[in-house]
Amino acid sequence: MIKEEFDEKIGEFEGVLLKVASDIASGVLFEKFPPAELLKKTENYVNRLSDLATSSEEHMLVLKPEKAYTIKSLCKNLTQTLATFKEILLQNTSDPLANSRLAFEQLRKALTDGSDFLFLMREVRDNPSPVISAILTYKKTSETKGSVISIQAKEDVQPLVKYVLSRIDDFRAALIGLEKKVDEMKQITRELQEESLKILSSKSSAQSKSVESKTENKQLSLSNFKIGESEEKKHDND
Repeated sequence: MIKEEFDEKIGEFEGVLLKVASDIASGVLFEKFPPAELLKKTENYVNRLSDLATSSEEHMLVLKPEKAYTIKSLCKNLTQTLATFKEILLQNTSDPLANSRLAFEQLRKALTDGSDFLFLMREVRDNPSPVISAILTYKKTSETKGSVISIQAKEDVQPLVKYVLSRIDDFRAALIGLEKKVDEMKQITRELQEESLKILSSKSSAQSKSVESKTENKQLSLSNFKIGESEEKKHDND
């Protein structure tokens, strides 16, 4: 069942994370190792953490679909950090130890990202969506031909539960579609903000030029006035 599988993944993920942290603290992993050696000592751990995060993401999206954005965001942060760690170590460089130091910083960041992800994993496991939890419980009892004991529902509600269970894939697809629509709306909002700023900037520039032009005209008029006044005084003196 998904809950049991997910619980096993949590245990393994925590174990690998603690192993890496312990190796760093004890000096087994050190930033002054050459890139090839550092990669050799960490590659299995890094790959396993990435695999566990990716597979756990699927479980978490099923158990608590309303937290899809947070789940995807934290998973992406962790997997990208782990990928960056490996990419840095695999780069050809004239200063290998500098790459080791940069990669080691990513490894430390992966521990922080991993801790955040582990916290979320536990939260989802301990507080799954009530509807999804009920559906999964019903599915389990149905497969074993047992009675639905843990679902506190009348018989007239059970057909609804069966229907929801049959449409769970559609439900997940709809959530994904909704997230895409939200992203599209965010993009449209950003574009409108950018266009608004351009328009305001254009108007501000035009107004500034207009003020400068008026000021210049006033200065010219004042200059002409003074010149005329001077010539008139000269004429009077003559």
